[in-house]
Amino acid sequence: MQKFRITKNLYLYQFPPFEGDHVGYNIYAFIEDNTAMLLDTGFEAHGKAVHEDLNSQGINITQVLFSHFHPDHISGLPALAMPELYGNHHYKNTLNKYIDKTKHHYFEGLNELNENSVLHFGEFDFKFEFISGHVECGLYTIINDKYIHVADDIMTSNKSEALLPAVHISGAQAHFDSLEKLKSYAELTLLLSHGNPISGGEQVLTEISQRQSYLKALAQSESPLSLEKAIAKCTTQFLHTEWHNYVYR
Repeated sequence: MQKFRITKNLYLYQFPPFEGDHVGYNIYAFIEDNTAMLLDTGFEAHGKAVHEDLNSQGINITQVLFSHFHPDHISGLPALAMPELYGNHHYKNTLNKYIDKTKHHYFEGLNELNENSVLHFGEFDFKFEFISGHVECGLYTIINDKYIHVADDIMTSNKSEALLPAVHISGAQAHFDSLEKLKSYAELTLLLSHGNPISGGEQVLTEISQRQSYLKALAQSESPLSLEKAIAKCTTQFLHTEWHNYVYR
């Protein structure tokens, strides 16, 4: 685990990929005196490590905001001491699909967000844009109008190498549309669930357009595309191109 200071009272906990993989895992911690709000909890070992680090400083995790409800974002919750929870109100279908029902009780009482919701924690203000494509219950989280957490819509390795968008064909157009929405936030710093922050309007727009090129090819094709045809107009060399094998399954 590595810990990076993003700005005053905002820290990134970054975990390495599993062996043979390129996908690292991020948890963000917002600090207010002796309390913390987490954005995602990773897998259970990740959540436990963040809890132990903060606890060693006398900081209690009192709130958790989920960017979406895939296992690598929510499975660290059992390692925490019953924080208050926030997430997209479309979360239940994803939870039912990926999480064993014996663990659903951890999410009871979750505060369901909508696009007009606003949260405050210490010096941080949070606004939201609902997104879908990668998952139906995604959130862009706008933080103090300076940062935007983009969930899994843009992913890189921990070395900032681009990862292929992870999407089923049924969500390709929605994923493209979510990235189109992200363009209006290009001047903010992108905080990723997987990978390192990205800033600079031109760089952000380039990262978006490369992924949209792949997604557009998928969405507009009337028949399944090979990887080579789907990325034909991309100039970025994506890692985890094997994810394309799951687009049509």
